[in-house]
Amino acid sequence: MKLFHILILCCFAATACQDKKPTYTHQSLQLIRLNLKSEPATMDPRKGGDVISSHMHFLLFEGLVRLNPDGAIVPAQARTFDISADGTVYTFHLRDSVWSNGIPVTAYDFEKAWKDILDPSFPSVNAHLLYPIKNAEAAKKGLVVLSEVGIASKDEKTLVVTLEKPTPYFLDLISFCVFFPVCSEMDKACPDWAYQAGENFVSNGPFILQEWKHHNEIVAVKNLAYWDNSRVRPDVIHFSMIDNESTALQMFENGELDMIGEPLSPLPVDALQSLKKQGKLRKHPLGATTMITFNVDQAPFNNAKIRKAFAYAINRELIVGNITQLGETAATNMVPPVLKNLRNRIFFKDGDVASAKALLDEGMQELGITKEAFKDLSFLYSTSDLNHKIAQAIQQQWKQAFGIQIKLENVEHKVLMDKLVKRNYAFAQALWVAQYNDQMNILERFKYKTNVKNYPNWENPEYIRLLEQSAYENGLARAATLEKAEEIFIAEMPICPIYHWDAAYMLQPHLNDVSLTPIGDIVFEKLHVVALK
Repeated sequence: MKLFHILILCCFAATACQDKKPTYTHQSLQLIRLNLKSEPATMDPRKGGDVISSHMHFLLFEGLVRLNPDGAIVPAQARTFDISADGTVYTFHLRDSVWSNGIPVTAYDFEKAWKDILDPSFPSVNAHLLYPIKNAEAAKKGLVVLSEVGIASKDEKTLVVTLEKPTPYFLDLISFCVFFPVCSEMDKACPDWAYQAGENFVSNGPFILQEWKHHNEIVAVKNLAYWDNSRVRPDVIHFSMIDNESTALQMFENGELDMIGEPLSPLPVDALQSLKKQGKLRKHPLGATTMITFNVDQAPFNNAKIRKAFAYAINRELIVGNITQLGETAATNMVPPVLKNLRNRIFFKDGDVASAKALLDEGMQELGITKEAFKDLSFLYSTSDLNHKIAQAIQQQWKQAFGIQIKLENVEHKVLMDKLVKRNYAFAQALWVAQYNDQMNILERFKYKTNVKNYPNWENPEYIRLLEQSAYENGLARAATLEKAEEIFIAEMPICPIYHWDAAYMLQPHLNDVSLTPIGDIVFEKLHVVALK
C-alpha cells in the first residue's frame, strides 16, 4: 500500500470515528510496517486461541489491567481495584473511557463478554482460563445458570468478581486478551461485527481496525478516543500477510518492512546463522517451550522409566546449537525461566545416554517387551522445516542411544492438534506458549485429565494437592510449593521438554527498539520511528 494511501486512510479513520481531527504531514506521520505469518483466525477476543489473533486483540482492545514489559501489572480500563482480605473478591472501578464509536465502556460490557465465554454453546477455546471464577466451570458445563457465576456489575463503573478460592496470579491472568471486553451494544445490534473492518467494528484499545483485506493486509490507525492515547506513538500500523519466510525476509532487506521475526513473522531457519554473524539479530526470552508429549495411557509410554529414557537420551544443546541456531535455553525443566524470575533449575542431565539405556532396559523388563515394540510407533510432528529438522535430529539420537529406528510422521498442525486433544497418538512433538505471566499457566494444564490441553492424559494426586496448596500461599512459600509440583512432574515425565524459546527479530535502523512482555506480546503503542543522524 502506498504511503499516501495510508495517510489518507489514517485521516479518514480519525475524522469518521472521532470528533478530533488530526493533522499529519509526511514528515510527522509515524508509519510502522510489519508482517503477519498468517491470517488472524478471529478478531473477537472472546473466541481467540491462535497467537496471531491474540496479537490483534492486544492491538485493538484493552482489559481491566495491563502487563508491562517489566512484568508489572498496572491498571488499564480499571482505574483502581480492591481485593478482599481473603483474596477471593476483586472489585474493579472502571475509568471514564469510551469505545471507538463514542459509547462509554461499562462494567456490563465486561460482564457480558466473560459470561458469553462461559455459555455452554459459545465457541471459546480459552474458557478454562476463567475457571478460577466462582461457578465458571460449572456454568460452562451447563451445571448452573450464568447468573450464578461470580461476575456481577454493581453499576456501570463497578465490576465485582468472586473467585472459587484465592488465586495469587489472578491479575496476571486477566491481563490476557481473552478477558478483554467487547461492545455489548454493537454485539447485540451486529453479531457479525468481528468479521470485517468498518463502522461496525468497535474497539477500546490503542488502535482502530481501519482496513482488513483478508489474507492480504491489515491497516490499524491510532485510536484518538483511547483514554491514554498520548502514550500511543504510531499513527498507522500496516500489516502485510506473507506466509513465506524467505519472501518476508526479502521484503525486509528491500526496506518494505520495519521489523521481521518472532513473534509475528518468523525468520527462515537457514538464514539465522548468517544473520547472527552479521550482528543483525536481537533476542528476547519467551514463556514458550518446544517439547515431546507422551500418551501415558498407551504402551510402551505407560511406563515412566521408558518415558524418562527417551527424554534423557536427547542432546538438547546440539539441537539449539545446530538446528534452531539461536542458542536457546536447553530445557531440563518444565517451566520456562522467564515465568520464574529467570530461575533455571536443572532437574536432569542433558544427553544422559548411560542413564537412558539403563532406564529403557528396566522399563522394558517391567512391561515384558523388547525393542520390537517400538518399530511400529510413529513420532508425530506438525509440518514445518524447523519441526522436521528437530524431529530428524531426535530420531537419530534415539537410534544412536538405543539402536531403535523410530518412524517419523509429519501432519498438518490442525490434524496434530486433533490427535493430541483426542489422545489419539503415542508420542508427538508439540509446544506450549504462555498466556499469562505466571508458572501456573503451564502447571495447571496437567492438574486434571479433563483439561483439553493435558495431552498426555496424566494425573497425580500429590501434584493436585500441591497446586491446591499454592492457592493459599504467596512469595517464596508459593514458589517452593510449585517447585515440588514440578519435581513430581519431571520424575514421571509425561512431557519431555526440549528447549525454551527466544524471540529472534530484526529492526530497520530507523525503528526504535521493540518492547515485549514476558509472554512475548509486542507493545504496539510503543513502536516508533526515530530520526537518523
